[in-house]
Parts: sequence; C-alpha cells; structure tokens
Amino acid sequence: MLEELFNRVSIRHYQNREVEQAKLEEMLRAAMNAPTARNTQSWRFLVITNRETLNHMTELQPYTGMMKEAYCAILVMGDRNANPVDEYLYVDAAAAIENMLIEGVHQGLGTCWCAVGPSKERISKFKEYFHLKDHLLPVAVVAVGYSAEDKKRIDQYDPEKVSYYR
Repeated sequence: MLEELFNRVSIRHYQNREVEQAKLEEMLRAAMNAPTARNTQSWRFLVITNRETLNHMTELQPYTGMMKEAYCAILVMGDRNANPVDEYLYVDAAAAIENMLIEGVHQGLGTCWCAVGPSKERISKFKEYFHLKDHLLPVAVVAVGYSAEDKKRIDQYDPEKVSYYR
C-alpha cells in the first residue's frame, strides 16, 4: 500500500520554517495530475504566502486558525469557463486536493484542508478579498508547512461500510 495515504493527517500547528519552492511545485504538479470530469482540468490555484493575509484568513473562514502558523495556504478554485457545472468543479478540486495532500506527506510537509464552498458567504468573502474574477469558484484552502505536531493516523477502515453488488 502507498505509505503516504496512511500517514496523512490534518496538521493544525506548524514550525516557523520556510517551505522550499520546489516542494510547493511538486504539490501543485501532483494536484494538476488529478483526474477531472471530461478532462477539463478545471482547477486553479492561488499560493498565498503573505503573512498578514494568512493571519486574516479566519475572518474569511472561521475554521482556518492554523493559517496563522502555516508557511502558506493554497486556495483551490474551479474555473467555470473550463466547466460551467459547479458540482463537477467541486469533485475536480477535491481530487486535486487529495493528490496535493498526499504529495505533501511525501515531501515531509503537513497540510490541512479547509472547505470554502459550498458556503455562499465564505465564497463571497474569498472572492471579494482576493479580487477573484466571476468565473472562479473558491472551493477550499489548504494550509501548508512543516508540522509542529506528532500525530499518528488511525486506520479508519470499517468493513461495515462496504457492501458488494454481485
């Protein structure tokens, strides 16, 4: 089994340490190799390293307190020009985010996925704060940095949640 899948945890405390650009690029490369509906490649990414903006993030989404310690955040968006169906934008972004999180583990980084949409209020706040064009739908924001936590993942496999159609 792929070890990174079983070592990924949500990290909410980070070291005061810069993340190398090459590691961020590998995370984004992994994200952009995720599948998308009809191969639209509808995801878009905004890497946020501005400390003032990261500290302000809780005013845009209240469950993003970890951004105050993270080196950066990656805002994941869907492009309605690439695919006009929001439901597809969400699943396309989710696949990209999962790839990003797993690559983060591979790079020795900690991450935390925080939803923006489908909350209309949060979407509006992100669109306004970052001056996003109308066709961009903010889906989630991911904290990225070197972990200051030692969290162990618990295997959540539950055979009771699986059924077979034969």
